[in-house]
Amino acid sequence: MPFTQDVSPVPHQEGGRDRYPLSSQQQLWCAGEGAGAFGPRFIVTKTLRITGYVDEVALQGALDDVAARHEMLRTVVVRDAEPPYQEVHPPSPVPLVVRDLPAAPGDERDALAQQLLTEAEESGVPVDELPLLRAVLARFDDEDSVLSLVTHHTACDGWSLQLIHRDLAACYALRTGEDVAPLPPARQYREYTRWQHDSTAGPAAAANMAYWHRQLDGAPFFTLPTDRPVQPVQTQPYLARNLVLDVGVVADLARLARTSRSSSFMVMLSAFTVLAHRIRGDLHPVVNTMIHGRGKPEYQDTVGPFLNFLPLRTDLSGCDSFHDVIRATRATCLDAYAHEVPVQHLEEAIPSLMAPMADPANCDFIFGFFESPVSPGTGGPADDPYRIGDATAGVQKIQTVSEQIPGGAAWNMGVASTGEIRGALQFNPGEFDESTAAGWVADYCRIVLAAVAEPDRAWKTL
Repeated sequence: MPFTQDVSPVPHQEGGRDRYPLSSQQQLWCAGEGAGAFGPRFIVTKTLRITGYVDEVALQGALDDVAARHEMLRTVVVRDAEPPYQEVHPPSPVPLVVRDLPAAPGDERDALAQQLLTEAEESGVPVDELPLLRAVLARFDDEDSVLSLVTHHTACDGWSLQLIHRDLAACYALRTGEDVAPLPPARQYREYTRWQHDSTAGPAAAANMAYWHRQLDGAPFFTLPTDRPVQPVQTQPYLARNLVLDVGVVADLARLARTSRSSSFMVMLSAFTVLAHRIRGDLHPVVNTMIHGRGKPEYQDTVGPFLNFLPLRTDLSGCDSFHDVIRATRATCLDAYAHEVPVQHLEEAIPSLMAPMADPANCDFIFGFFESPVSPGTGGPADDPYRIGDATAGVQKIQTVSEQIPGGAAWNMGVASTGEIRGALQFNPGEFDESTAAGWVADYCRIVLAAVAEPDRAWKTL
């Protein structure tokens, strides 16, 4: 059904706080049972290794600057009202914890950095304690430290966290006396809510829904077969089976994407569609995919939960080679992008999509592949928009503990600052054996390697 909630501000209430209706994504989360997406473990994290001196006072000021710049970091979703709404609060200091780490040689420092990444992913952010950004600066010495940033997912997605990192670096540079280019203007998430309302009502929205009925009526979502029944309440921490594809594979992937007039996402989804066929045997799998939801250029620099989910149904029945699979996937993606609507509208209008979830032997599944919204500078460390101190690099994930997700399993990948593709299959060990997840990840990597090396090869033989 169309999203028709009025997006004008609700009259000011106590404390003069601004109140605004919810976006479709926020409404989806509010419809969940229990704490769900509003639990403290539903977070997005980034852990950075910083070389060079870090001024704690400037860092605190820069964190506060970021929270003042982006309203969603100081917004509460009020769920017990009818209808629920989002309430914007004034800026307040971002909690920053500073720790001194024990003296240690280089290899031990790397291991400690990994431990700090794990601690960040196992931490929590209470959804009603603003701002929804936390930071921990752990120092080995004055020239080597680790900075962890933690945000609540209801205020931030992966793209937004990259923006927070970029903006933090710029604000820190200004506060330490560096001459840096001004940040671009950032529109607020409530403005996106208004645009979303306008785009999901009226004749255009009706035409979009007609497309999805033609594409998906009678089709179920692709799900993963579980080793044990899905339980109504999660009782174990999520695990992650990680994958890394080296820079050579990434270059081959980009070349294949260019020659097939597609994106890297389309090629990676094509490879997953092949895996989905192997798992379920379906020649028309409907893979629920994560997209960044920022098709409008004016929201490229906005922090907020923009992620949308698009069910992409690719017809493999007429495909011989992997090139054919890419062409079919590309056509599916372009049509879907042109008719994007909030996913819950599809779930409500097309009941067949959700039918498999009635069986506890089927696990809900999401596929995502993302590239950074900000391109690092090309003039050396001083031109890097992500730099804090003398140099900054992301701590790459190698451990198996994963941030919690509301349910199901998620396959999330992206191009890292190293030029590699890094990602993981996040899963609940109460539902899957680790060996099962490892087997799927290994199969997927083999398919990608074979596909980029021989795209004209029969897809069933990859």
